[in-house]
Amino acid sequence: MRRRVRRVPRVRPPAPVVIAHVLILWAVLGTAGLLAMLAHKRRPDDAAAPEHALVLGFVSAAYGLLLGLLVVTAMGHFNDVRTEAQKEASSLIALHDTLNIYAPATRDPVQHDLVCYMRSIVDDEWPSMARGSEFEATRTLQYGDRLRAQLRTLPTDGSPETSAYGRSAGLVTDAGQSRQRLLFLTAPQIPTVLWAMIYVGAFLVFFLLAFHYAERPGGLVVVLGSVLVLMTVVVAVLAMLDQPFSFGVEIQPSQMRQAIELLKRGGTDAASLRPCR
Repeated sequence: MRRRVRRVPRVRPPAPVVIAHVLILWAVLGTAGLLAMLAHKRRPDDAAAPEHALVLGFVSAAYGLLLGLLVVTAMGHFNDVRTEAQKEASSLIALHDTLNIYAPATRDPVQHDLVCYMRSIVDDEWPSMARGSEFEATRTLQYGDRLRAQLRTLPTDGSPETSAYGRSAGLVTDAGQSRQRLLFLTAPQIPTVLWAMIYVGAFLVFFLLAFHYAERPGGLVVVLGSVLVLMTVVVAVLAMLDQPFSFGVEIQPSQMRQAIELLKRGGTDAASLRPCR
């Protein structure tokens, strides 16, 4: 239950990141299409048609494999956020139940700080993570520190209270670890070098397709339009899943809200549910 160092949060705008990736993709595809048309026009009329079907097939397959692996990675990042949010809410609910062994005069202040901590996670922490902050919100940090300080003062008279004290320490540690993992997960998992590979692969695929279908304008529009839409959707989804707290997927703190609602419906003392300062 060691106090964490307070740091100034860094804010990263969420939605423009997705838009930026899409705009970069469109610029890359537009450049590839333009260069393919220029290359086709400069080719002599009597020149034999290049046999690049095998190259197109290899590049397309390799690019599809890359996108598939990245989607799996991004989806794992998304699922990790949901898992840690569930673990955190479960740990705090179990902590609240563990404190019931103490007398009301002892447990009510601690349970009230616990409820305030849970409310702050919903009201302060998640909006902060949605803005891209990788550090705990100030108000949440204050409530968390106060809760841990309260737990350290719990009495240990007798075996039940000693057991509850040890279990409380373990549960608040588990919740703190889940909170730290959630903060770490605000950082994108797809590195810049892989985004560069995505754009290079998109350029090659689009260039080869545009060059291959240059003599068939009808098929050219259909093929390039379909590829443009598909690549745009995949890149946008990747960017959204890579930032699960922000624009697009935007995971909500539904588990913590549900935990607070369970406390309200579970006969929790009114003293624990009173408004937070």
